[in-house]
Amino acid sequence: MSEHEACVQQIVRCGELHPPASAGVSPVQINPGLAPETPTLIGLCRGEHLRPGLEVHCADVRDLHDLTIQCMERGESLHLALILDGEVDVSFGSRRLGLSTGGSRHRPQAVCVALSEPALFVRRAWRGKHERKVSITLSREWLAAVDPEGDAGYAALFDRHLAVERWKPTPRAVALAEQLIRPLDDPPLLRKLHQESRVIELAAEALRQLLGVTPPPSLLPREGRRVADVRDLLDSGAADGMSLEEIARHAGTNASTLQRQFRVAFGTTIFDYLRRGRLLRARHALEREGRSIVEAACIAGYTNPANFATAYRRQFGITPRQSQIVC
Repeated sequence: MSEHEACVQQIVRCGELHPPASAGVSPVQINPGLAPETPTLIGLCRGEHLRPGLEVHCADVRDLHDLTIQCMERGESLHLALILDGEVDVSFGSRRLGLSTGGSRHRPQAVCVALSEPALFVRRAWRGKHERKVSITLSREWLAAVDPEGDAGYAALFDRHLAVERWKPTPRAVALAEQLIRPLDDPPLLRKLHQESRVIELAAEALRQLLGVTPPPSLLPREGRRVADVRDLLDSGAADGMSLEEIARHAGTNASTLQRQFRVAFGTTIFDYLRRGRLLRARHALEREGRSIVEAACIAGYTNPANFATAYRRQFGITPRQSQIVC
């Protein structure tokens, strides 16, 4: 089994949530206690130490039990979290955070938590809870090595222990998070380089906002409003029967211009955005409404359930049948 295959698991068992003693991190405690072989999560769950002081954790999972997972987080660190879908209920010390992308429009949520001293981290789970997220940990030491003169002003972020700051995920940040959750199936060296570059760029997206740095403009205001209106049209389902040319005419431009501007704003094509939205609606139908796989395939626009299952697994890392099992 390759390193890439080993880090993508359909079933995560309780024993796999405990890091080895050689990892140099605090033990993980799970309450109530479960046998090591007990299936605990279903989906994708991967954590990596990229460099000293730079860590990333990616998850697209559904919980199979009501439980809490806790460990000690080191001090002098920033914790960036970007929730793409689902809900998260966690605590850092006395600060409890509840984040949800709720509703049919699935608006991502993002937060930064600063620790100036060690704090207990607690993740609360309940059966059927889904979360799709990327978390990045940056140590003060790592930031100091990147910016030895301290010109960026990051030191102020550590002034208040357990300070919580919201930041707004840009379309680029969302695209980077998606790439981290579903990395390219490259050889290990290329995959690690790809992953580290995305983590650093995503951290820069967050720090740019947290430090009040104005990003360079990518679209004119009217172009930004245009693609935002198109996104709302796609989210509403009203464009499901429309061609790209029809959508472009609706937006008052041509297809190539709209496609280019949409990709700049959201990091994906209109077709891929539509496909992901349909698959999300199909997943909701399977997990929340008890629909059959054939019905879900129709919702996603597939006449062939096998093709639907392939696209579903590529998007979410689990099969439609597995979504039904944990609903």
